[in-house]
Amino acid sequence: MNDIEDKKLVQVLKQGAHDPGENPWFTKRVLNKLPEKRSHGSWATMVVYAIALVACALFWLMMWRGQDWGTVTVRDLLYNVLMGVVTLTVLWQEVMALIRLAD
Repeated sequence: MNDIEDKKLVQVLKQGAHDPGENPWFTKRVLNKLPEKRSHGSWATMVVYAIALVACALFWLMMWRGQDWGTVTVRDLLYNVLMGVVTLTVLWQEVMALIRLAD
């Protein structure tokens, strides 16, 4: 039953539709009524990312300090790659948060 009503509504709208014409002030009026753009970044986000970067730096220090350089295992390589990806991700998020905060 809904489909039939929808089809009738579409037909009525197509038949009764008219060209509204061009109004150059329409866009400006609509934009003036929109709320102000809120910033997506905040100082709290920056603090969380800074703490995460400090944690990454501490982990790197602990990991490299405890490294036995005589033998490097696959596990050591995987830890280094994984920690590198995590650190770069946190660093990227920190930079993007700084950019958003500056806007």
